[in-house]
Amino acid sequence: MMTAFHIALKNPPINSKNPAVKERAQAVVLRVLTSFKSSDIEPAVKSLDRNGVDLLMKYIYRGFEKPSDNSSAILLQWHEKAFAVGGLGSIVRVLTARKLV
Repeated sequence: MMTAFHIALKNPPINSKNPAVKERAQAVVLRVLTSFKSSDIEPAVKSLDRNGVDLLMKYIYRGFEKPSDNSSAILLQWHEKAFAVGGLGSIVRVLTARKLV
């Protein structure tokens, strides 16, 4: 599961102007995030560097924009762990970033 997590976050389509590519990437990341058990979320987040945590936060906020079956509850768990690692700075960087996932 950890390998899928790192692969899903690798090479995000930040510079892509194609919305279909961004949607597909978001769907893959959301599928991976919802597959984790609650006890495995914290180690996964701690395995990321600062940029990785910021990228994860971008995907979390993007997931909040279009919630699906029970995704909001799972994304809130991820947000809690990502905030614990990245702090308020991560949220500020994500909300002020011009390039989106």
